[in-house]
Amino acid sequence: MNDPDKLLQRLAAATRSDGDPYADELPLGLATRVLAKLREGRAPTLWETFALGALPVAAVITIACVMLGSPETQPPDDADVIAQVMLETELTTSR
Repeated sequence: MNDPDKLLQRLAAATRSDGDPYADELPLGLATRVLAKLREGRAPTLWETFALGALPVAAVITIACVMLGSPETQPPDDADVIAQVMLETELTTSR
């Protein structure tokens, strides 16, 4: 067995044998203080109010930027334009 494994087993054994008899009890008045804080409630701060109010505005701006900012079609390449012009023009022979 490795040294770390032996040390880990010794540590676990020492922990099991030397348990704290009062580990399951809460400190005096802790439960009362926690419940009082929960019942107390609090008003949202200015920053929280601003953040929640700005959220829909930010969502609308983001959607608008995505919709308006992305190009729908790519501009044609120069070779495509030249080929299209050549196909559309009539070939005439001059004598």
